[in-house]
Amino acid sequence: MLVESFSGIRGVYDEDIDLDVVKRYISAFVKFLKLKNEKPTVVVGMDTRPSSAEIKSVMVAEFLCGECDVIDVGVNPTPAIELGVREYKADAGVIITASHNEPEWNGWKFLDEKGSILEPKDIDLVISNFREGVSLGKCGKGKVDDKSKELVDVYADYVVDSLGEGAKLLKGMKIVADPNGGAAAVVLKKIFDKLGVEVVEKNMKLGEFKRRVEPNKKNLAYLSSLVKKKKADLGAGWDCDGDRVEMIDDKGEMISGQYSLAFMLEEVLSNLDGEENKIVVTNDVTSGVVKEVCAKYGAKVEEVEVGEINVVKKMYDLRAVAGGEGSSSGGILPPTRCRDGMQTLVFVMRLVARTGKKLSELYEEFPKYYTPRKNLEADDVDIVKVKKKIEEMFVDEGYNVKKTGDETGGLKIVIDDTSWIWYRESKTESGVFRVIVDSKSEEKSEELLKKGEEAFNEAVRTI
Repeated sequence: MLVESFSGIRGVYDEDIDLDVVKRYISAFVKFLKLKNEKPTVVVGMDTRPSSAEIKSVMVAEFLCGECDVIDVGVNPTPAIELGVREYKADAGVIITASHNEPEWNGWKFLDEKGSILEPKDIDLVISNFREGVSLGKCGKGKVDDKSKELVDVYADYVVDSLGEGAKLLKGMKIVADPNGGAAAVVLKKIFDKLGVEVVEKNMKLGEFKRRVEPNKKNLAYLSSLVKKKKADLGAGWDCDGDRVEMIDDKGEMISGQYSLAFMLEEVLSNLDGEENKIVVTNDVTSGVVKEVCAKYGAKVEEVEVGEINVVKKMYDLRAVAGGEGSSSGGILPPTRCRDGMQTLVFVMRLVARTGKKLSELYEEFPKYYTPRKNLEADDVDIVKVKKKIEEMFVDEGYNVKKTGDETGGLKIVIDDTSWIWYRESKTESGVFRVIVDSKSEEKSEELLKKGEEAFNEAVRTI
């Protein structure tokens, strides 16, 4: 099934997506772009999936036929490609990736002139163009400019420069890095060389996947012993397009994405001079540990519906100092307009270096929250009716219920000041309904997860 949402287009290659779908979607995007500019310039980049190069070749040809100029940035991480749109003053961009999905999947994200994923109203128009069918008519001409190697240098400088004077603190640190053959592999060595960080490299060959794509506790477990053996300060693993990172501390323990965001915000907020607009934007399924860090520095937290573009839009509306999705393992620091796994990592490393504490020691000092999750099967289920029923059930029990987005958005059951149950249908994985909980007790979180699943099952039975 082809998944179409504001998070992008994705599906299994040669089943849900074929080259005809690619051509038709680029034609639909060209029509959208020409509402503003008759000869737009588009940045096109990709991750390392087996089908990415073929998709890129067809996309570039279709853009040229539509009289668009193309800046080809080849294999680069998503944050670098988004930076490329701004760096080269392009009108738009396309990132060929299925992010954390397995290699047989692929897809793409459409970007606006700021390098952001298209807002919902704009991607809806592109999807509508695709479904209606768009012909470019007589094929025109455009030109192609290869900036793939140049963008690696531009992005490396950007990440290092974002650390300011604190960049020199990282010199002499050691990290185990596993991009799993993904796009992060093209930039990480250059960045760490600039910082004077020693890198123990794992799975650096592009397109060669040695583990499952999503960097989670199970898939990165094998790095634990290597981090300890090499006496590294920490380990890190990325997804295929490099916007998501998960970290392993010096003791070989996995640090959840919620804590990665909390650590990054600790470093950012503790270094403000007091004049900045102390607002942080997160999605509504970000753990309470992040709120506690923000509260320590008097920063206000604004919650929005899950989805990177929702966080980014609110950040820029409010001129926030930072944002992120703890549930998706990456922070967002202006002028960046997406989760950036590499930038998140180096800010956490700067925190370790600046405090002189090991990552494991920092974790012990932070408030403890437990945020387990479960994916529930929702094929052939009317999710809107199920969510409405769940809401009624919890309201009847006297709980406060918060909602973000439209009827398909987040549903958050506030249990008390430090715990909640959250529901939402996945916008990137067909037939998946997520339940996630958060509390300051591991036992309580497991009980809440069970309660959340039981409420879902009851709702399915009774609608």
